[in-house]
Order: sequence, then C-alpha cells, then structure tokens
Amino acid sequence: MLIDMHVHVFPDTIAPKVKEQLNHHYGLPVHHQGTRQEFKNIMRLGHVDTAVFFTAATRPDQVPAANHWAITNTRDGLLGFGTLHPDYDNIEGEIKKLKKAGVKGIKFHPDFQQFYLDDPKALALYEKIARDFVVIFHIGDDTDGSKINYSTPERLARVLDYIPGLRVIAAHMGGYLMWDRSLKHLVGKKLYFDTSSCYGILPNEQFKFMIKEHGVDKILLGSDYPFNSPLTEVANLTQLALAEKELQAITGENARALMASLGL
Repeated sequence: MLIDMHVHVFPDTIAPKVKEQLNHHYGLPVHHQGTRQEFKNIMRLGHVDTAVFFTAATRPDQVPAANHWAITNTRDGLLGFGTLHPDYDNIEGEIKKLKKAGVKGIKFHPDFQQFYLDDPKALALYEKIARDFVVIFHIGDDTDGSKINYSTPERLARVLDYIPGLRVIAAHMGGYLMWDRSLKHLVGKKLYFDTSSCYGILPNEQFKFMIKEHGVDKILLGSDYPFNSPLTEVANLTQLALAEKELQAITGENARALMASLGL
C-alpha cells in the first residue's frame, strides 16, 4: 500500500502561475506541472493507492472556491482536504459544508495565509474543528530573519498544549529549515510528521534520528507534489536505510490507520 499524504493539485488554468510562485518563494526546483491529470498519471504508474491533496486560501474570500475544488475533485484515489482562514466571515457555514461533503481534514499554511499559527483567533478556530477534522499545518520557512515566521515549531507546541485533543500533522518533519527547533519542541509529542520537502536538505542522519526519536508510527509519506512525486519520495526514503517494516509503515500503513480513525 502506498499513500501520499501531502499533495497539491491546481486547476489547469492557474497551475503554471502557481508553479512559478512556488519556485520564487522557496528557491527550489518544481519538477512537475501541478495538474490533476499529471498527478493521476503518476499515481497509475507508481501504483499509488491514495493521495491527499489540498490548497490553502491565501485570502479569506478564497475559502469557498478552494473548498469547492477539494470537494469536487475527491475521486479516483484523490482525497481532498479543505481549508479555512481565521478571518473568513462564515466559518460555521463552511465547516457545515465540509462535514456534509465528508471532508475529514483541514490544511493551514499560516505563512501564505499570513496569520500567526497560535493567534487567539486561530486557536478559537481550531477548537471549532478539533472534534471532526485532522489538521495539517505547514511548519517552518525562513530562518535568516528576512521574513515573518508565522509558523514555527514553538508556535505549534503552544497550540498542542492549548488544545491537547487536536489531531495534527506537522508538515516537513515539524519545521522546514527549523529541524533543530522541531527536535526541541515537537519530537516525541502526540502528533504526526510528514516527510515532504526534507530529503536532500535535512541531513540523512538527522532525518533518520528524528524518525526514530519521534516514533516511526507517527511518520507519514509526503511528496509535496508538484515539487516531487511519491515515487521519488519513496526512493529518497530508501536511502535512509530504514528497516523494511519501518518503510512500509511510513509509506502506507500509518496513513491507513489514520484514515480508518477518521472513518475513511
């Protein structure tokens, strides 16, 4: 079983623009086009059973359209997670719509959405969704002081303390380019990490150490498509010399157990 828990697919009309923006923001090569059809082809070629895709409403008014995309494209092995924004004026209505559609997860990207992950308004929103959704956060980003750090391991640790029952996936092993801080503030706590956009940047020995220290049962495969594909991510993980049982857990079994707990 192969399950990719971190995928972005965009409408064909905006995929080229989004790809350019991602490349500019992160300074990383974006190897794929970001379209649904391209990713479906990758799934077929790589025998990927399920992939979770999402987008984040960078402005409050984008919330309904982003969720419509997630809902209407959930089929053929692709499972859409919704998005919310603390400043959206009809949170209750949108939550009701997502629940009715069977959506089980919400993605937040505080850096793109420009709100502090542990802002009181955000905490109030997480409390509203804690019972019915798993929440995935983009964590980490700039470390040289040139940007505002809306999402950090420390901020997520405060969220976990404030809402201990919140089911959380911390993307990028708990903090892109902030892995020492993830080790200090998140590793070992009750949350999942995904592996997206870590290999080749996070040193292999530290990558493997973090997996062991956090618990292999709490690590999920994430390709961060269109940056990479799930096939590439699996190949990368094999370079960490994990035991076969550990690799199987990360690439599918852990995600299957999480989905079962959500009623999927």
